Amino acid sequence: MSKLTGVVADSSILSFHPEVSAAQRDSVLLAISAAEMVTRDAYEQGLIDDWFNYYRRQLMFYGYDPLQASEVHWPGGERPNIVDKALRSIAAVSGGSELALSMGGTLEALRGARDALAHFEQRVQKTGVFQLLPCAPGKAGQVDMVLYHESMALTQTRAGFLFRERQTRQVKAELVRFNVALFDQELRAKVEKMRQAGRMRNLGTFLV
Repeated sequence: MSKLTGVVADSSILSFHPEVSAAQRDSVLLAISAAEMVTRDAYEQGLIDDWFNYYRRQLMFYGYDPLQASEVHWPGGERPNIVDKALRSIAAVSGGSELALSMGGTLEALRGARDALAHFEQRVQKTGVFQLLPCAPGKAGQVDMVLYHESMALTQTRAGFLFRERQTRQVKAELVRFNVALFDQELRAKVEKMRQAGRMRNLGTFLV
C-alpha cells in the first residue's frame, strides 16, 4: 500500500498509515466495530451515560492498552503546524504530527464522499458523539492509535457539523496500542460470529 487509507465505521472515522498492513486494518476495524456496537446498544438503552469510558473499556477487552507518547514509533518525522483543533489534539496526544496528517487527509476525502458522510452524520445525530481514530504501525506487529472522542449537544449535529466550529463540545483524547495477535488468536472468532449473525451491519466505507 503506497498511501493512507480512510474508513468510516458508523460514528467513527479511521485513518491508517501506509505501513499498517491490510490484515492489521481488518483486525482493527473488526475490533472497533464490535466495541462501538456494544457501546451504542448500551447507550441507546439508557444503561450508560458516559460513552467514552464505556467505549474505552470495550476497547481494552478487545486488546487495546494505554501508552505514553514516548513509547510510540512513528514512521517519518515531519512536524508541520496543524491548525484544526481536533488535529492539534491528536498531534499533542501522540507526541507528533504523523497521525494528525493522516487524519487530515481522511477528513478531506470524507468531505467529498457524500454517502459516507451522510451515514456518519446520521449516526452522530442519534447520540451526539463521534470518534477520530488515526492508526500507525507500532512495535512487534502492533498498531498504535489515538482515540479522539468528541461529544456535543444534539442541536449542533446538523449536516456539515464536522467542518464547522462548534461552540459547546467536550473532547477527550488518549493514545492506545492494539495487540493484533492477541485479538486474532483469542477474540476474532467471537467477533466474526457477531458479524455473521447480522449484529454488525456496517464494517466501514473506505474513503481513500
